[in-house]
Amino acid sequence: MIPTSIVVCGGGNGSHATVASAGRFENIQVNVFTRKPQDWKQEIVGLTKGSPWESLGNFVGKINKVSNNPQDFAGAKLWIIGGPAHVHHEILQKIAPFVTKDSFVGTLYAQGGFEWMCRSVFGDRIRTDNITYFGLYNIPWLCKIFKYGESVRIIGPKTKLQCALSNLNRKEELFLLLEKMFQIPVLQAPNFLTLTLTPSNQIIHPARVYAVFRNWDGKQVYQPSEVPTFYEDFDDFSAYMLQILDDEIQAIKREILKRYPHFNLDLIIPIKERIIQQYGDQVKDKSNLKTVFRTNAGYATIQIPTKPVQGGVQLNTEARIFWEDIPYGLCILKDLSEMLGLQTPGTDKMIEWHQKFMNKEYIQNSRLNRNLLKETGAPSKYGLDTLEKVLGLQEVSSQNPKL
Repeated sequence: MIPTSIVVCGGGNGSHATVASAGRFENIQVNVFTRKPQDWKQEIVGLTKGSPWESLGNFVGKINKVSNNPQDFAGAKLWIIGGPAHVHHEILQKIAPFVTKDSFVGTLYAQGGFEWMCRSVFGDRIRTDNITYFGLYNIPWLCKIFKYGESVRIIGPKTKLQCALSNLNRKEELFLLLEKMFQIPVLQAPNFLTLTLTPSNQIIHPARVYAVFRNWDGKQVYQPSEVPTFYEDFDDFSAYMLQILDDEIQAIKREILKRYPHFNLDLIIPIKERIIQQYGDQVKDKSNLKTVFRTNAGYATIQIPTKPVQGGVQLNTEARIFWEDIPYGLCILKDLSEMLGLQTPGTDKMIEWHQKFMNKEYIQNSRLNRNLLKETGAPSKYGLDTLEKVLGLQEVSSQNPKL
């Protein structure tokens, strides 16, 4: 039997875990497209100690080929992106010339407007070349690189995966392959907007980072022991800020359903319920939002990104908690809210605080800055400037240029 060739795109945590998981199986040939091919070994070890999968032992995923040239993988059956949302569009543009007919192109987490990116990059080829794009509702596991190009810690696997895809006629073929790769049941998500409106990290991270560093002047240096963990030290104020952001997402959902009651947004549930649903018994205390984070074994030991400086550490403002979560998380929610005429004081506050350290002005006077749309994942960037266009109920102008 000829193995199915897949390409894991990117060198992040999720990419490492995907290689470790999928590369265990003889009938899956795993390749890696990365900027740093010289740093990768021929095997990636998935370390399961301390996770619910510890009894399975470590995973050893074999790699067929590692390259920084996507042409080396032309003809692969499935391409899956493991990098953060703010690099998805760039990766799609690089691989597009080498994605052949009847291929699958997807991402481990489709927040950030992945559907809009695929339609922008592939255009008519989606139909003429039968290219099926897909995205997962959530990354299959919480994971962390242990040694780059060699090993990864698999901390908290999900109990099930949900996937949106562009061509339902190919659902069985795709889901069988994904279930083989991840060893987790895959169910169908109703639409991509559901995934866009369930931005876990993109609301959790800003709320938590603001709660911890809200009085930071950008210069203060901390001792590493002074910086709390991301989740195990989750406090009341972090939960308060997160609840505000989550409530604003629920307001978007309610307004869409008020106008289009038959549009399926059932998966957009409150963040507390969503985490409990995803992690199940890994959450020891389900009493409230704070305890859900503090007692979730799947969130254990994760640190807030810092960078070493003279005398200690500082918050790492170059990390994805800024450059993914704000332009490809909160700015999308802000754009949709403006279309719907909704006020978003919590989202505004988080964007305004974070953008101070990014030398950007994504919003000005509580309005999205249209001059910076191209640097975000906002739907208006793609010509989707009305709710009807976002929902696919109104045609998008053919004059809207590809990005």
